[in-house]
Amino acid sequence: MTKQAPGGFDVTQPNVARMYDYYLGGKNHFPADRAAAERIIELSDGHVREAVLENRAFLGRAVRYLAGECGIRQFLDLGAGLPTQGNVHEIAMKEAPDALVTYVDNDAVVAAHARALLEGDPRVRFLLGDLRRPEEILAAASESGLSFERPVALLMVACLHFVPDEEDPEGIVAAYRELLPSGSHLVISHACSDPVPEAMAAAGGVYGRANAPFEARPAARIAGFFDGFDMVDPGAVPLNEWRPELDALPLRGGFLPVLGGVGRRP
Repeated sequence: MTKQAPGGFDVTQPNVARMYDYYLGGKNHFPADRAAAERIIELSDGHVREAVLENRAFLGRAVRYLAGECGIRQFLDLGAGLPTQGNVHEIAMKEAPDALVTYVDNDAVVAAHARALLEGDPRVRFLLGDLRRPEEILAAASESGLSFERPVALLMVACLHFVPDEEDPEGIVAAYRELLPSGSHLVISHACSDPVPEAMAAAGGVYGRANAPFEARPAARIAGFFDGFDMVDPGAVPLNEWRPELDALPLRGGFLPVLGGVGRRP
């Protein structure tokens, strides 16, 4: 029997946003989420927590680079997930108080939390929408206040590995590319199957029982998402190698099986 929380969502099926919150040490999760997340932690020998922390750090560095060095003032964060520390609007607005940020997620749980957090700031919007529908997302983002006559930073951080091959993730990214104005930037992080294929396949089995599938991909395919963009140095690399800060700590597990990069639309 499906158990419904007061908000009307199912708490018996693991939810990828709530699992991510659990990895980060948050409080917005239920027993099913915790059980699935603990299985992923076991499969990764504990490294998944390191990976999600590095993912947040990469996101922060990328947003600071775009707002500070590139002068980007518009951010569209797809598959944003539950609000946590170091949200995109907080980072961007430290660099540029006039920055505009629109978050997008297709999860009603995320929507409830995000709208409560963001209420009252006209510079920040949340849209309930599916990143697999680029034209709809950009039309709604335009209505929310973003202008696609000026460069936009499109953030697809830790979300494309939840889009299975049969839904054509490369085609989805290409559709966004064609709709973005010149000077826009694309930020992607994605789980990489190359170093630990067996563990990634097993993780896919766990996520197969959650509300979204999980599919790690080879480094060459992850780099291919940036086709049509000019890569920002150092390219698509393990997250800890993308413009690391001087006080960055060494990884406990060595190579991090998550790649990230930033590309500029010429």
